[in-house]
Amino acid sequence: MQTQIGFPLFFKLIKGNKLFLLGAIFTLLSIVVIAPTFITISSFIEPHQKYDYELIYSKGAEKEAVIDKMTVVTNVTINNENPVLISYSYKDNGQVVHDKFETFDLNEKYNTFSNDKIKIHDPITIKVFKGQSALVGLEPFVFPFKLFYIFFVFPLVGIILLIIGVMPGLKIYRLYKSGKKYEATIYDLAPVTSGFLLLAKRKAVVNYHYLSKNGTKLSGEAVLPVNFLVNHVVGDTFTVYVSLGDEHKSYPSPKYLF
Repeated sequence: MQTQIGFPLFFKLIKGNKLFLLGAIFTLLSIVVIAPTFITISSFIEPHQKYDYELIYSKGAEKEAVIDKMTVVTNVTINNENPVLISYSYKDNGQVVHDKFETFDLNEKYNTFSNDKIKIHDPITIKVFKGQSALVGLEPFVFPFKLFYIFFVFPLVGIILLIIGVMPGLKIYRLYKSGKKYEATIYDLAPVTSGFLLLAKRKAVVNYHYLSKNGTKLSGEAVLPVNFLVNHVVGDTFTVYVSLGDEHKSYPSPKYLF
């Protein structure tokens, strides 16, 4: 029965590649675990935590705002100190805008909010740039959410491994699609162990030669399933596919691969 040259054959050519399998595992774990985690974390990020404070301070316009509320952020602690979340409001183009600002400058001894720095309902100076604002005179604190981007290394590694793992099978598949059938003669045939430890498998290494269009003897080598040894011996002929563009490139017919 003739093997059809289509996607099922292409998948069979690549699925046994260990780099392809490892890449598939990395990519799948990224989709199943990392992506939902990142989406969940992103949903908790408030708008002010995405602000470009460097741009606000360098290009923003000064405005006056009023402190509405100040609270201690208890779920973040650095050096036994908690940041303070300052809620304030200001007018922009006739509209009242509410915004927030997080800082460590109001450290533990100021967390009673009875200090000389800022007080609730006091006017304060802010800078506004393209809808983003920041308090002047206080250092902003932004949780380093960008650290989570390091997890994108896993899908990146997975994709790279997938590409590397696909390439050998893709070359053979293209040879099948565009090549021509030739008769080849086996001149060397031997068993070999492929892989490591529990993943090790017995296979057959076959060396063969065939004649080009102009009668030149060309040779090739392939690793096939071990059952090839059962049905073939040195001196037997079998079918190979040869590239029309380069007759030095050849590979045994797909019927011998599975």
